[in-house]
Amino acid sequence: MTTKQAHGSGDSGPPIAGDTSTFPSDAELSRTLVASSGTGTLSTLTDKGYPYGSIVSFIHDDEGNPVILISDMAEHTINARNDQRASMLISEPSGEGDPLGKARLTLVGSLHLLDNPKIERKNYLEKHQHASFYVDYEDFNFWKLVVKECRYVGGFGHMSWVENNEYQSAEIDPLFLNSQEIINHMNEDHGDANILYAQKLANLHDCTEATMLGIDRYGVTLRASTSKGPRMARIGFATPLNSQEEARPAVIELLELARGTSNQQSKANE
Repeated sequence: MTTKQAHGSGDSGPPIAGDTSTFPSDAELSRTLVASSGTGTLSTLTDKGYPYGSIVSFIHDDEGNPVILISDMAEHTINARNDQRASMLISEPSGEGDPLGKARLTLVGSLHLLDNPKIERKNYLEKHQHASFYVDYEDFNFWKLVVKECRYVGGFGHMSWVENNEYQSAEIDPLFLNSQEIINHMNEDHGDANILYAQKLANLHDCTEATMLGIDRYGVTLRASTSKGPRMARIGFATPLNSQEEARPAVIELLELARGTSNQQSKANE
């Protein structure tokens, strides 16, 4: 018989190596996840009080409130006219690995019909060109989910309620449009650099392999293979980045720092 271990018990994984203070806040991660996505699961309440989920496309306003285009005949629209309370689940693409290890966000608030959505219409069609076929149908209207609460889950063991004012005022990461391109490039062409980052900048000296999992304005996140098993590592940039053009020089600067650290250690051992 297998004895179950309580989730969150003392036998947890090793702490993240490197500088964990350079992780973005959950508010920033939430706003960036909303900006990087375009579809979510909208849940409204039926007349009997049951949650009803459906897939919708969305854009967002300057405060991170999703804006959707839906038909009056759709069940979620009928629900929203009777009860404005709703939520939207937005998830990071599952890709490889356990989907429960990916980031997701639940936005809780109220749905409101927009009266004169000229700007929203323009922005929506720029992101969702397919909607041009039905945007002008009489039964289609724009609605906004005004966010009251946010629940961010970054993966196993990483979750929090994000204050609404923090969510609204948080900045979207400037690298979100091309972060995956940078990650793929580093993993496919510069695996040796990833190892050096882990060894010299996160003090995982026995690292034999390292994969870049993420990059943002504050630094990079790695998964390293060590003699004691896999470890997560966080390496911060010298200063926060303000544009995606600054990413390449910042990554190169980290490599030069790692090489310099390696040279200093070599001289110390002579």
